[in-house]
This record gives sequence, C-alpha cells and structure tokens, in this order.
Amino acid sequence: MEKSAGSRYEGFKSQIDMQMQSAFTSYFSKFMGVSPDAELIRILVSMRLQGYMELIKGDYTVEERIRLAREIGIHADAGTMALIKYLNGQKEVYRK
Repeated sequence: MEKSAGSRYEGFKSQIDMQMQSAFTSYFSKFMGVSPDAELIRILVSMRLQGYMELIKGDYTVEERIRLAREIGIHADAGTMALIKYLNGQKEVYRK
C-alpha cells in the first residue's frame, strides 16, 4: 500500500480508509444515537490500519498473524465500547 504509486493498487489505501471510516461512523452512530466526531474516526481508522500493517510487515507465521489479529480485534472492541460509553456521558470508564 505504501509503494503502490503508478500501479493499479494506487488508490487501494484511500479506498480501504474511506470504507473503514464509513463503517466506524455507522457503528459509533448506532450506539451513540448521533454522528461521532469525524476527526476522531479518522484517527481511530488510522490506528487500526497501522496495527494491521505491522502484522503484514512483521516476520510472523500465518498462525501468529491470525492470533495477533484476533487479539488486536478483542482489544479494539473493548476500547471501542469504553469510548462509546465515555462519549455518551457515562464517565465511568477506565481513564480519569
């Protein structure tokens, strides 16, 4: 994705980014009842993509990549729910 200029994959990263931003926005909107901050969504998507890029670039077996991807997803899900709870005004989340 990083060196795709001039290839047929040149727009792939931006396409994935837009799709993920749309999915994240829909998910947050569903649980918050309002549209989330667009800049927050952009940053969260960037963080998620960077995490998966680490899996692609790293020297891992397929099994390790699958395990790590699953564990990243579990962490992301828990963090997402805590963030939604916080944004909904229910301040009892893990950070103060």
